[in-house]
Amino acid sequence: MEKIIKDYDQTKSGFKVVQEGNIIKSYNKMGKEFHFIDMDYLKDGILLHGWIGFRTSEQLMEVLDGHFLDTFVQNNCKKMIINNTEMTGSFSAVNDWLGQEFMPKMVNSGLTHNAVVLPKNLFAELAVEDWDEKISGFASKNFGSLQDAVTWVKSN
Repeated sequence: MEKIIKDYDQTKSGFKVVQEGNIIKSYNKMGKEFHFIDMDYLKDGILLHGWIGFRTSEQLMEVLDGHFLDTFVQNNCKKMIINNTEMTGSFSAVNDWLGQEFMPKMVNSGLTHNAVVLPKNLFAELAVEDWDEKISGFASKNFGSLQDAVTWVKSN
């Protein structure tokens, strides 16, 4: 059963957010999913989310600073896993914002550990490497597989 959290006209950058069971999905105007939040790990204080394909800088910032941060805070999470396996395109244009504004909000909200599953796409991987240099205040490690990321986060 799909529950609409935000419809296209309720977001500044024109995307729709729906919840299907334990998954919150964001869709662009063409109906393609570009972000998800998997709430299956909430019992462990972990919020797992990921990016699929391309997203605009505006969409990335609005998702993170909106329903993603709300979900993290409301569920008292301390750890995060970012599954970027299927991400394409760079997000380097928002890395300064991520490092200076968003990640400090996450740390202030309790973030202690972050695991990143590296993308297959070279441009997205380069953006992750740039992001690594701009973040601080929490433990962060990159992985080649989701299982390795989950194992590390759960053990810390």
